[in-house]
Amino acid sequence: MADDEQLLSLLAVAELGSISAAAEYLHRGQSAISERLRKLTEYVGEPLYVREVNGVKLTQAGAALIPDIERLRRVMRDIDSVIARRQRLIEGELNIVSTSLIANYYLPPYLTRFRQQYPGINLYIKSGERYWKDAAAGEVDVFFYEGDSELPELPDYFENIPWQDNEIVVVTPLHHPLAGRKDVSFEEVESYPIIWREPGSAVRAAIEKEFVRRGIVPRHFIEVADIESVGTMINADLGIGFMSQRVLEQRSDWQVATATLESHQMVCLNFMAAPQPDRRSKMLEKFLEIIQEI
Repeated sequence: MADDEQLLSLLAVAELGSISAAAEYLHRGQSAISERLRKLTEYVGEPLYVREVNGVKLTQAGAALIPDIERLRRVMRDIDSVIARRQRLIEGELNIVSTSLIANYYLPPYLTRFRQQYPGINLYIKSGERYWKDAAAGEVDVFFYEGDSELPELPDYFENIPWQDNEIVVVTPLHHPLAGRKDVSFEEVESYPIIWREPGSAVRAAIEKEFVRRGIVPRHFIEVADIESVGTMINADLGIGFMSQRVLEQRSDWQVATATLESHQMVCLNFMAAPQPDRRSKMLEKFLEIIQEI
């Protein structure tokens, strides 16, 4: 099969009229250009050029290849341009899959900073259980997930990286007996209806682990599908709940209060799964630098 170096060498000879001039233009030795032309001629099966007193002249077979080689050169220049733009992070795309909670409450400030620095990069962000389970790792640059979320099957070159931890606070209606109190005991919490997310969320997993450790079994609770529903239910005075301090800070519209629990071991852990450093794209590397700086 003819390769691009052989074809472009023939084009250079056709345009410049000699092998020596083509070698100088292509920054190669004359022997290297002659060898490329020899191999191309052998592959085609008939002479592509003849030597004359004033240089080299293409045969009919050689001239017939030139229009297609010119198109090849244009395409290769376009490819070089795309690569150069991607290397300078002028254009490209970053594909992120995340749980809804992280996408809505943790990622936005990092995405804003990345967009400010690299406005030409298109961001594709898919969040929620549907995308999480169906995501193909080969089409995703980075996954963000909470605690023990079940990851899709990942290639061997992906690694799981602890990303953030956040304090878990008790959230109550504004006029609840626990509102604003310090060092609330777990026994007191047990006596009120609890509103929490479905099993699988990092906060709920941390709460349940602490409850088991203390021998506490909630008697009345409401289970909802997302953090927005937790806030809405607490706001409606249907019970108390738990959430990370980071989420609560961004939802002043909920009109709720907080209470401080006695000393405990609960912590909200977030993780990301990304290719190992030697397998990351340049734009992913820049994004990961940003999310670990703020």
